[in-house]
Amino acid sequence: MAGGASKRGFTLVELMLTTSIFAVVMAAVGSSFVGGMRLLKATFATAEMSLRARDLRDRLLFHAAPPHNDTIWAGLLSGTNNNDVIEGNAAKILMRCAAFKPADNSAVAQTIQLVFKDSGTAKCSFFSEDRYDERWSHRWLNPGGLNLLADSHNTPPLTWARKSDNTEDHSRFYIHLSGRTDVAGLPIKHNERIVVPVFGRQQETCPDGKGGLDK
Repeated sequence: MAGGASKRGFTLVELMLTTSIFAVVMAAVGSSFVGGMRLLKATFATAEMSLRARDLRDRLLFHAAPPHNDTIWAGLLSGTNNNDVIEGNAAKILMRCAAFKPADNSAVAQTIQLVFKDSGTAKCSFFSEDRYDERWSHRWLNPGGLNLLADSHNTPPLTWARKSDNTEDHSRFYIHLSGRTDVAGLPIKHNERIVVPVFGRQQETCPDGKGGLDK
């Protein structure tokens, strides 16, 4: 009587080799997935920081305070001052302007007083000195709670412009945003310069006709 046909299975070596190949492939797939997720988070964080910086720029230039007391408050583009608008060794912005009350189409005197809270640290942010009187949060000038001035110890947040002879030009000043944060182990940075011409002061014109903005 003939014996039954033998059934050949996988050897131990074949199983170990297959398992090793599968582990390598899965490790590569997992590493690619993790890397992709980190890159995606970093991309979203970069976009959010850019949008928040734009939001802060618009608030500073056009609405240094949120609407309250039935009044629409102006920003730095509408401000002026008899003296220098930058005080305290470039630590404070002091400007006077007129706000608008829609109820009777009247103008309201407004004083913009902005200082840099925690200047020189990663938590540096704008702080309005009339915040407690007006009862609105200083987060109006810190949209999203992002560190848009985190590199203030290396990049001064506030500087005067420079004339062609490298002297200070008090007809405009610059606000330097230097956002820094870490997302999923990746450094996210955003650098931007906001130009603020002082209302009522003549801007310098360069002889080459390229405008008055210094480098």
